[in-house]
Amino acid sequence: FPQHPVNMSQIIREVLSMTKGAVDKAGKPLLKPGVDLVNSVRNKQLPVVHGDSGKLTQMLYNLTTNACKFTAKGWVSIDATHDAAAGCVELSVSDSGTGIAPGALKRIFEPFEQEDVKDTRNFQGVGLGLSVAQGIAQLHSGEIK
Repeated sequence: FPQHPVNMSQIIREVLSMTKGAVDKAGKPLLKPGVDLVNSVRNKQLPVVHGDSGKLTQMLYNLTTNACKFTAKGWVSIDATHDAAAGCVELSVSDSGTGIAPGALKRIFEPFEQEDVKDTRNFQGVGLGLSVAQGIAQLHSGEIK
C-alpha cells in the first residue's frame, strides 16, 4: 500500500471533528449529550510517520466512534505518545464507558463479531469497525491492544 509522510496530530484533529458530527444508521448522534471528546495530544509534538493517511484516519475513526457508542456520560479521549527507542507512535483511545468484558477482547476484533451482552444489542452495526481497525494497524506494522 502507498506510504507517505503523515501528520498524526492533524489526523487526530480531523477524527475528533468528524466524530462530533457522526450519526448512526437511525440518524442519532453517536456522541451523546454529557460526553466530552478530548484531544489529549493538543500540546504534544509528534513526529511525522510514514503510512497511508486515509487508512490511519479510518482506523482512528472506527476506534473513536466505537468508544462513543458505549459511553453514555463522561469522556472519550484520543492520546498519543512517541516512543523514540521503538521508532513508533502509540495511539490511545480511552473512555469512561461500559468497558469490554475480558472474554470478549479478542473476539470483538474478528469480522462480524460484537460483544454480545444485552446492552450492546441496542447499538447498530454489523461488527466490522474494530476488525477493519485491527487490519489497518497490522498493515502499518502495529497492533491494537
